[in-house]
Amino acid sequence: MRFLPGLALLCLLCALVVAPAGALGTAAPGTAIQQEEPLAPASTTLTLQLRADGDAEWTVSTRFRLDDENDARAFERLAANSGDSNIAYDAETFTRAAAAASNATGRNMSITDVRYNASRQTVDNVTYGRLALQFRWTNFAEQAGTQLRIGDAFNTSDGTWLPGLATGQTLVIRPPEGYAVLNSPPDIGVENGVLRWEGPRSFEPRYLGQITYTGNTPTATPDQSIPPGLLSGGAALVVAVVTAAVVLSRRRGPTEDGAGGADDSGTGAGGAAAATTDTDTQPVTGPSDPELLSDEERIERLLERNGGRMKQTNIVDETGWSNAKVSQLLSDMADADRVDKLRIGRENLISLPDEDVADLDDE
Repeated sequence: MRFLPGLALLCLLCALVVAPAGALGTAAPGTAIQQEEPLAPASTTLTLQLRADGDAEWTVSTRFRLDDENDARAFERLAANSGDSNIAYDAETFTRAAAAASNATGRNMSITDVRYNASRQTVDNVTYGRLALQFRWTNFAEQAGTQLRIGDAFNTSDGTWLPGLATGQTLVIRPPEGYAVLNSPPDIGVENGVLRWEGPRSFEPRYLGQITYTGNTPTATPDQSIPPGLLSGGAALVVAVVTAAVVLSRRRGPTEDGAGGADDSGTGAGGAAAATTDTDTQPVTGPSDPELLSDEERIERLLERNGGRMKQTNIVDETGWSNAKVSQLLSDMADADRVDKLRIGRENLISLPDEDVADLDDE
């Protein structure tokens, strides 16, 4: 029987937001989440998908390695109690953090659309259980014209509620569609606008406040209307060129009819990190030009054109990317609930979250 402090980051968050001023040390292993057969989390990923309106869709995903029946039973009990404050995997943790950040920034913030889910997946003949907490944090980013400034939402009046990451923990920040990094901490790399930190590491107060994204056009407010002549002249020409490019790309697609039935309704980046069964099926307008798509969106479009599922080796062949790049992208997308991975013999079958993979005869 193993006895390990599961979900260490969430325990740390709980301690920080309720601790006295200046108490920024690491929380000791709590008894609140101890169970008869505690599980050791293999990894925890915090993914922030920013929206152009300043909100952020959060996904806190924790994977547990299930080596035997004892592990499997422990995971089932943990999954059954997801959302219970007694096990610390609780949105109330972030509600307190949002309240502290709101006081520090002066922006009205709240935690909404809270969802929990649990799943299992097998990778390289190893079974993992995955718990995910998903929610929307309103007014997470500060809007300034075409810019989104983030990071002050990690602050409190006494410092920061996120002083660092433990071993096995990852923080990922993704921009809205059409946004690029303007400013970021000098010690972190940027790939397609995505910022990524791996634990163990610490964050000084205001370290994350150095992040600014910029978009092509100012964010529209709900009461703004489109000017009557917006699509005239040059704008209409751009629309025509993009439409022609999409038609050509579909004709050259891997399916016989080139349509796939879902090209015009791909998952938008604003909601991808927090997608659920209900929201995944609702069409969201995304960029039509393949050159404007992120790597993750290209994989999603590729899956849509192939009936929602593909072998990982076929994705490598279609994209022309390296095995290592595709493997890393798919792992990140699985952590963010954008794809599911299933091990079949020596192959990985990749599918969209709602795709039924029960019938595998043709795979």
